[in-house]
Amino acid sequence: MKTIAKPMMIRALTCIALINGAMMTSYAQSAESNQAVTRQSDPARWYQEETTPMAYFKTLKTEAQAVYQESSRACRREPRTQVQACLREARNTLQQDMTAAYRKSGMREK
Repeated sequence: MKTIAKPMMIRALTCIALINGAMMTSYAQSAESNQAVTRQSDPARWYQEETTPMAYFKTLKTEAQAVYQESSRACRREPRTQVQACLREARNTLQQDMTAAYRKSGMREK
């Protein structure tokens, strides 16, 4: 297997793990969300999920950064001669993911 393909494989596996974790968390939260402890004086808006473009962007950004962090950890386990190329590929992947996050969420890049 080529060394350039390893970060892509790691990225794909990490994305699958993040999606799976998000689905399991969402299911668990929906099962017990009706049992949430609320106070009579709390506004209902405090307990509603934020579904704005900014919230979606923040989620995508967090996922992209998590993939980058996992990829860079994996790169550090590579032979010394391949670490720089692997890290460069991880940074490029992060940039692509962030560009996609801006595009998908409708937010403008800074």
